[in-house]
Amino acid sequence: DQWPQILATVNWISSHDTSTMYLRHIDVVGVDTKFIERHHQLLGQLLTVVLPPSRIDTSKSGFAARYGFRPKPGYTRFRLLSPIPTFPRGVTELRLRTDELAHLDLGVSRVFVVENEASYLAFPSVPDSIVMFGEGFQSTTLEAIPWLTSKELVYWGDIDTHGFSILNQLRARLPHVTSILMDHDTLLAHRDQFVSEPSPTTAPQPHLTEAEQALYRDLIEDRFGQAVRLEQERIRFSCVRQALKRWNSSGE
Repeated sequence: DQWPQILATVNWISSHDTSTMYLRHIDVVGVDTKFIERHHQLLGQLLTVVLPPSRIDTSKSGFAARYGFRPKPGYTRFRLLSPIPTFPRGVTELRLRTDELAHLDLGVSRVFVVENEASYLAFPSVPDSIVMFGEGFQSTTLEAIPWLTSKELVYWGDIDTHGFSILNQLRARLPHVTSILMDHDTLLAHRDQFVSEPSPTTAPQPHLTEAEQALYRDLIEDRFGQAVRLEQERIRFSCVRQALKRWNSSGE
């Protein structure tokens, strides 16, 4: 009984330029986005027959992206660590569409990327800088912001194998990235805060520095304990302030 709507949806998609549309723009009687979600496999089979190859991106897995619709936008959340003329005074945190942020050079010299939300929110003031919230961090997100290549870029993640994996992925695309608080001294100063990493990785991380590689190997080889992990929020905040002193002479 839903076959007429299925065919009408295929016909509508095939007769429209969907490159500027979201799925919500489909205008067929009795069809909404939940209908598309329920029947995406069948719709995909029919569209593969009906559409020319140029309108099907087989490298994409999601229905919208594969058949030429606009995907949901990505967002980047960041805090201003000092006033920036681009924004009114009193504005300290924003969440912008990543594709729009890509065209908005904030005019800062330095960008910190922090994985843990509590650490992101408490990150101290640093002149001429912003801090971005990684949110499980996809390095391709920051790669989509071209002006980051001209900024000093500093990453802070958990001291565990996946933290170094994320750093490696980021540096593969933005080779000038440095890291803070991901070293032997920080790890060993917090032995009482060690937890266990659930599923450590042993994959090669060729873009780590020599010191980072050494610590990564120590974690893999369980030198300091079984699957050791030091999460960001477990690092004493005095250590965070100390690590930022090179950029912040006031020590705030």
